[in-house]
Amino acid sequence: MSLKKSLFSVLLSSLALVGCGSGVDGQPDDLNDGRGPIVFPEGTGFTTDGGVDAGNPNEVSGSRVMNYRIDIGDFTQPVDPFSPELRAFTFQDGSTRSITVETAPDGTFRLPDAPAGQYYLQLGTLYIVSDSRTMNLDRYDLGRRDRVTAATIPLTLTASNLEPQPYEDYPTWDAISSNLGAATSLYAEAPVAAGATSVEQLPLSSFSLVSTDEHLVDASRGDRLYINHYTTRDTGTFSYTTLDRFFTPEPVTMSPTTSTDLSGTFQEAPQYTARFEWWRSRFEAYQVQAHPQSIPYDQWISISPTPWSSDSWYGYSGDLMYASFSGITDLVTSFTYGNPYPFSWGAVASVSHTFQVIATRLPGTTSGGLNGVLSDTRPLAIATAGPIAPRITPPWGLTVNGSNAQQALTLGSLTPRVTWKAPLVGTPSVYRVRISRLTVSGTRTNPLSVATIHTTSTSVDIPPGVLQLGQKYAIHVHAYVTPGVFPAAHPYVLESLVDVASASTVSSILTAPSSMPLAPELQVEPQPSFEPEPGIKPTRQYRMIEQLPVRR
Repeated sequence: MSLKKSLFSVLLSSLALVGCGSGVDGQPDDLNDGRGPIVFPEGTGFTTDGGVDAGNPNEVSGSRVMNYRIDIGDFTQPVDPFSPELRAFTFQDGSTRSITVETAPDGTFRLPDAPAGQYYLQLGTLYIVSDSRTMNLDRYDLGRRDRVTAATIPLTLTASNLEPQPYEDYPTWDAISSNLGAATSLYAEAPVAAGATSVEQLPLSSFSLVSTDEHLVDASRGDRLYINHYTTRDTGTFSYTTLDRFFTPEPVTMSPTTSTDLSGTFQEAPQYTARFEWWRSRFEAYQVQAHPQSIPYDQWISISPTPWSSDSWYGYSGDLMYASFSGITDLVTSFTYGNPYPFSWGAVASVSHTFQVIATRLPGTTSGGLNGVLSDTRPLAIATAGPIAPRITPPWGLTVNGSNAQQALTLGSLTPRVTWKAPLVGTPSVYRVRISRLTVSGTRTNPLSVATIHTTSTSVDIPPGVLQLGQKYAIHVHAYVTPGVFPAAHPYVLESLVDVASASTVSSILTAPSSMPLAPELQVEPQPSFEPEPGIKPTRQYRMIEQLPVRR
């Protein structure tokens, strides 16, 4: 069956709707828990009768749909079917052959002339290497799709029952809206006196933890806010930060030009106890596999809410607790934390071990470069039921065109083959190979991701146009384990998982050849994609330190 323009005739339909939310015992239900389906006007969705041609078993079919979660339900929206960004090609002996991509208004696509074996799908700087005959490029996002952002939003705080501070200070709070998909840190711009338990129109500055701009709350669109206060507690073994008090202000509509006052009375968040057995020594034992010249940098633990579900995590909504420390002693501890969210929300626990790879710092710089990381995220009930130990360890034996990539190299090609060996612990569900161009900013080495390649193989060929003459690069190879999920043919499912572990190994500095005959189209570095690469939810630490360094 061939796909003709007549196939694109519009059939009016409503968007597919899925109720979500499975209860988590012991949490208050103070927002709408009866999440019925949303009814949209007809004409907001499309369908086609596209499918796999029975006479062409090598054809590839797939979908590109956005899944949105808001406070009253989930809904889907096809990605723009006429977007030119989705490409496909085969790659062999340093050259590519284009494969036809046909799209339909309902978000489906097909590759009618895909050859047998591996092919590449490209979305900007994301490459997916697969031999699957079906591909799912569906994405997941928390918050309504029509949200509006602004560079800055003028805000003030009028609140009572604050936790009194022992000294004059500039306190901070978090503002969370699951309907908007917003998580924002609020900073007092004026000091609060020691012992004060209330403030009136205290000026605030804000810093989004999920985007480079601020999200404008709109009461008419159903947006509601939690204003959360955090406090420091000590278990006797380590100190941590936890959500302590909160309030939900009356519905407000924010403006980028007129100040909005957030008003309410703080109340103690319901308190819960968690017990952790964290086998830190087993994570730290794999430092050398991250890179032989790496050094221990940081360990992180956090508990984060998963809005409206315990089975999926569509977007970061702050944390219930978090702590950062170092050491190799196994940790067995119990602690309390606050959770003000509804009964239908779930929670996940995340741990990470980060190792600085100083071999990726350019000459003359003293900070930056790349880090190797072992991380693990799992539902809170599972994380507290037994020891947390590595489920996956770093790939190892990293080479580029057969040479040890964990030593500084000058490459002989702009399309080299990267190879590695499978982890010693765990069976990877997928690998992610990220290529970063290294640049200098003062005394800091800044990595700019220029390509990310997803594959189930233990080798990839870097496509033409990624590496540029004379530039310096470093390569991350991440291994993921995703129980019950197959991200190789569904890469963006990583955006929604509550059960996933990863570990990475890092190359040293790789210098591209300084001269080589090039086609004109390969002489300009591709622009970063507007679509983010698939990945699990970064922690608050990553967002504040790595993702938005300019705004610290």
